[in-house]
Amino acid sequence: MKKSSGRTSDVGYRTRVGLERRTRTKSRIVAAALRVFAAKGMDTPVIDDFIREAGVAHGTFYNYFTRTEQLLLAVSRSLEDDLMLAIEAEMSELRDPVVRLATGVRLWLGWARADPVWCAFIVKSRFRGALVEQQLRMDLKNGRKSGALNFASIEAARDLVVGTILEAMSRIMTAPVSKAYTDGVARSILTGLGLEATQADRVLKARVPRLRRPVQKAGVKEPSSPR
Repeated sequence: MKKSSGRTSDVGYRTRVGLERRTRTKSRIVAAALRVFAAKGMDTPVIDDFIREAGVAHGTFYNYFTRTEQLLLAVSRSLEDDLMLAIEAEMSELRDPVVRLATGVRLWLGWARADPVWCAFIVKSRFRGALVEQQLRMDLKNGRKSGALNFASIEAARDLVVGTILEAMSRIMTAPVSKAYTDGVARSILTGLGLEATQADRVLKARVPRLRRPVQKAGVKEPSSPR
């Protein structure tokens, strides 16, 4: 029995080490892909560019990805969730779901203004990161429960928020925009979710906090707090 237990523990250890190694290798490839996309754009790179930058064998690479589009999606999700962690760090003490939502939207669009390459990654990707979806749905649910927001369904409200933000980011990709523009987008989202216009104006008078947690950048421009 003791020998069997020992073998089971050994198998468990090897499995854990193997999973950790796979996670590190995948992260290494995704980080390399970010550098390649940032240097060459999203349409030019080929598979060999990523393999060369990551310093892995072809067989190793294909264990994780088979198409450039998969890498673009993985990079976009990584960038989104990384920014979301920084945003959540600034909103950890905020309890009002409407204030949280408004602050999150303004910080998100502020980062898009500061790092246009990051902005392009997110617009190009059709799917959102898991953390982004989780936090957005929580704030929407709590906002409706509080009575401040009024909308037909969480799904419809989510699509309104995400769709509006993506259209704003598409504009940011093509031409510089002002803080007044991004605040106007945030106001449109809030009123579209049923918040009274006077309340939306009050919420948007609050100062936008600075992101203190380091955020992974897609471009070479050093982002600053939204102004």
